[in-house]
Amino acid sequence: MLRRLIFILLLMALLPCEVRAGEPAERTPLPAGLEDFLDARLLESEHRFSEAMEAYERSMESDPSVVEVRVGYADLLLRLGMADRAVALLDDIDDLDWHGRRTLALALAQYSLTEPDRAEDARAALEDVLDEREDDPNLLLALGQLLHRMGRLAEAESVIAELRQTRPGSPQLISYHAGLLLQLGRKEAAAEVFSQCAQGWPQAAQCRDTAADLFVELDRPGDAADVLLIDVEDEDLDRLMRSAYLLWEANRPSDALKAVERVLRQVPDSERARTLHAHLLSATGRDADATAEFRALLKKNPTDTDLQLSMAWSLARSGELDEARRWLDRAWEQLAENSGSEAAVQAAVTGARLELVADNPLAARDWLARVADPSDAGQDYVHLLAESYRRVEDWSGGIAAMIRLQPKLAGDARLAAEAIEAEFRLQSSDPRAWQRLRPLLDSDDRTAVLMGLQVLQSAERWEDAAREASVALERFPGDREVLFLRGAALERLGRFEDAEAAFLELLDANPDDAAAANYLGYLWADRDTRLDDALELITIAVTAEPDNPAYLDSLGWVHYRRGDLAQAEYWLRRAVALNDDDGTLLAHLGEVLVKSGQVDEGGRLLQLALDLGCENPTHVRSLIDDPGNASSE
Repeated sequence: MLRRLIFILLLMALLPCEVRAGEPAERTPLPAGLEDFLDARLLESEHRFSEAMEAYERSMESDPSVVEVRVGYADLLLRLGMADRAVALLDDIDDLDWHGRRTLALALAQYSLTEPDRAEDARAALEDVLDEREDDPNLLLALGQLLHRMGRLAEAESVIAELRQTRPGSPQLISYHAGLLLQLGRKEAAAEVFSQCAQGWPQAAQCRDTAADLFVELDRPGDAADVLLIDVEDEDLDRLMRSAYLLWEANRPSDALKAVERVLRQVPDSERARTLHAHLLSATGRDADATAEFRALLKKNPTDTDLQLSMAWSLARSGELDEARRWLDRAWEQLAENSGSEAAVQAAVTGARLELVADNPLAARDWLARVADPSDAGQDYVHLLAESYRRVEDWSGGIAAMIRLQPKLAGDARLAAEAIEAEFRLQSSDPRAWQRLRPLLDSDDRTAVLMGLQVLQSAERWEDAAREASVALERFPGDREVLFLRGAALERLGRFEDAEAAFLELLDANPDDAAAANYLGYLWADRDTRLDDALELITIAVTAEPDNPAYLDSLGWVHYRRGDLAQAEYWLRRAVALNDDDGTLLAHLGEVLVKSGQVDEGGRLLQLALDLGCENPTHVRSLIDDPGNASSE
């Protein structure tokens, strides 16, 4: 339009300025080629492209030297996909203005698709015109795509990221950017960007599925489920079921329960959905409902060992240990002949867990002894066996067990056995403890270092834990788990300002970090300070993991500190329903009940908390002796 206006003004300038009064004006002929050029622009605006091309050709025949005609024609050819002809028109012109250089640059970029030898010329031309007008979206896109074809992926990604700032809502651009990030190996960034184009456009399903697969690969099942649930219809049963399994894996059983219940509304007789539903009822503390569901499923499938084991575990969580053992024995009778099978190993592990719940560590070891090859059970075997010795503080027996176990294991399971051996040596004041611990802490393997730090944490060697975490951060700068462990150690040492700084650093990097938000929020609540901020942080954690009993406990505790006893009791009862053998949770609920006048129930819970072991036992005893001490901690 601008060029057309220029030539109209030129035409007006060529006409006579004066006409004698009373005399008709004579028609002045247009300069050679100008009339055809104006016709070409008019035809082009009417989308009569073939006729426009003919008019451009006539104009150039009349006066081949007019650069504006060539630029206009080249621009049309470029839009019609004839980049080779556009380049031929402009390639030999030295005095092109910016618009002409822009047209040539775009034409060269398109031409290089079939003539890769011109790619470098196209890149130089695009960067030249972008120097004058750096926010031109067509130029940025052409440059990004060209650099991509040239294999210069990092530069291409940088250009496309810049372009997205001016075109934030383009799903095609988002998808293209995500693909570049994926090619660069930046999977986390790619997954986040793919998830942004997972709704509201025809290719959304492809973005959604790719994002979900990437989140699964990155061990972020909750994020994968959230993407899959975008715009999901009740009839899409496969997607709902996959989302439910992923949410369960992500420790979000309440959200998983909602997804599977949508499936059951459509297909109430689906055994797969009902089985998952039963597991999720158990995971959300609804053990009575779970047990009823498992009973119904077992009527149809009485020999299903997976259901029998699940039934046993649900009953154990409900305190019905005798019936739980009967179901466990029934499953083992079917599996004993093939004790090396995955199902048999699972049965033995379930038996060990059940007996630890019943506080029978020797019986737990008997179940573990049924596993022919401990490597089949991996770290579960190591931790359950270790707990059977930890319960009775048999450190020497535990050390011997871990030493015997290590040659049978490999990978992370063996590291875990080595770490627990070091822990037990620390607990027994064995001078060789650090000989076992030092290789873990000094390793270049991050997993080994974390296990070493967790040993110091389990042994409550807080000074050592804070020091070694600081050293580890020099090797693994910004590592979130190491920084978290350091913050926790500093808090236990009473260095609250340093601990706050560590958790604030974690939250600055990721405001949605539920674990860091909960820890710092609870730290403030427990110290009866910054209670509004504490409530905000803990709410973030509970929103992310609504079935995490530790987070629910924190929420109840901050409400207690704020003086809202009804809310405190509500959230603490939910926490205890999900984990009724945690002494600290029971102590918190007991204190709230005592404070609200429910002294009998509160006193019973406080005594149970002491029996199980809890934080601040001296304060808990004082509450039992004198309920008026509530909240005076």
